[in-house]
Amino acid sequence: MSGPITPDGIVLREHRLGRFDRRMPIGPVVWDFHDLLWIHEGAVHLAIAGDDLTIAAPDGLLILPGTHFAGAAVDGFATASICHFEWPDAAALGLDGPGYLRPRPGDALHIQAMLRLSLDLAGSIVAVDADRRRRLLLAILDCFQHPAVAVDAPAPELDRALEMAWRQAAKTLPKIRTLSDVAALLGVHESALRARHRRFYRTSAGGHLREMRLRRAEDLLSTTRHSIGEIAHLVGYGHAETFIAAFHRSRGCTPGQFRHRSNPFA
Repeated sequence: MSGPITPDGIVLREHRLGRFDRRMPIGPVVWDFHDLLWIHEGAVHLAIAGDDLTIAAPDGLLILPGTHFAGAAVDGFATASICHFEWPDAAALGLDGPGYLRPRPGDALHIQAMLRLSLDLAGSIVAVDADRRRRLLLAILDCFQHPAVAVDAPAPELDRALEMAWRQAAKTLPKIRTLSDVAALLGVHESALRARHRRFYRTSAGGHLREMRLRRAEDLLSTTRHSIGEIAHLVGYGHAETFIAAFHRSRGCTPGQFRHRSNPFA
């Protein structure tokens, strides 16, 4: 790679939000350009590059050129966005296909927020907004760990059992009341979970669980019509008042204010 990666060479193509259901499958298709396929609501099953994947919102993948894929919604329908683009720098980075990339753990909600902004900019006729979209797209691609990210530092040691426990907790948040519930998924006592988490992640386990709840709440506030009380339950809070207080303390606004800012028509 002879120089820095810049957004100047990115050629923007189609970027739109759509809905897939069992009568409208995805593919089969092979494209000669990059496609950022993101699931905003629901889930899809994909057969891609010889792999079978089930992707539930918020999640997605970056499909490289020349990659054969096909799929369909898992239950009823799924809301998804597609972002097609050409990227000459991809060849120098070894990302010119075929194949696909997945988001880094923990980056899904950030990617979703950036994609919503990108979709808004895609409807603009102002020239400067196209430049903003290119810069934004480059930031999104960074979340897929392409080689433009510095890799000089050695990768940290991973605790895969702990990581799996947190992933399972994220999938069952309504049932996760305390850290003891997360510890049970790992088969250890709460004190052991706290020490293990701090050793590998350098943060508190309690703060990690709280942030997991609030990030999921942000997504539900932005993409669903669930009431505040329903969202409180879905992210593991016993009472709406506790959820509202925790959200306001961390985010500086109430859940209702956040919903209005992220979607003024909600």
